[in-house]
Amino acid sequence: MALRLPRSAEREFIAAANVVAIYVAAIPSGPSYVSISRDLLHSLIALRRRWPGVRIVSAHWVGDKTEARLICREVNASLPGGASGLLAADAKAATRRVENVAARMGFVLTDHADVLLRARAAVAFVEDKIAQQQASGELRWFNQAYRAWRLAAQAEGRSMTYAEARARLRRRMFREALMSSKFQEVSNSIFPPLRTLNLD
Repeated sequence: MALRLPRSAEREFIAAANVVAIYVAAIPSGPSYVSISRDLLHSLIALRRRWPGVRIVSAHWVGDKTEARLICREVNASLPGGASGLLAADAKAATRRVENVAARMGFVLTDHADVLLRARAAVAFVEDKIAQQQASGELRWFNQAYRAWRLAAQAEGRSMTYAEARARLRRRMFREALMSSKFQEVSNSIFPPLRTLNLD
């Protein structure tokens, strides 16, 4: 069964959290593939170019890329190789090996379902804060900053949709919330710098 992958704003939160997944992918005939990723959807798209029909079937998250690489390297070295760069082991055996290797190395794995729950909660929190600020007029600074950036950007041949600007706002708010464990007001520096206008 394929894993439910993070979507849009959930992916933004996971990227802001700077965590890394050790994932197991498999093709219908059984062989598996173990690797690491910060963005499972992006990894799945890349995998399907090589192995059409491949699915990501499990993922565990760690807070450090070095830990993820060590686990992945040990798992791949300890399981027999198969054809076309895949492992001979099926997804269940590969997942069990990931868990065992992490335990032996003393690394704590966070289950994918728990990461998704946290991401959904963070997205709901941030979207609620944006809605509250929009209703109270507190988001006026953001709309003004976006208009100013867009006008200045036109002179440089650049553009950004309002949806893209809101995504930048969300990502900044995720980082702020992760750093402080509570919501903090974000700054104007969410827009990329322009030669003619600096919002920092």
